[in-house]
Amino acid sequence: MTQEKMRKVIAACVSAATVLFVLLFTYLIYQWVTLAVLNEREQKLQDEITRLEQTLEDDTKVAEHYESELMKQWLAIQQGWRVEEEEDD
Repeated sequence: MTQEKMRKVIAACVSAATVLFVLLFTYLIYQWVTLAVLNEREQKLQDEITRLEQTLEDDTKVAEHYESELMKQWLAIQQGWRVEEEEDD
């Protein structure tokens, strides 16, 4: 192999390695950006789940409050219903 051919082969290998490196580095950066976006989306969804669980817990407490006998009677009086006392025989 002559010096000229050897230089051409080395130049071709270096340029191919450079192109491969650039492509792989670009793909790596793309993966990092995708991972960051997905992590942010996951965090937002976790926050939303936490908020909805808290709302559900609060609404359950409110529902239990309104389902109590005393509150039912109070709401009936507010609506103009007449609440009769039970007579003990």
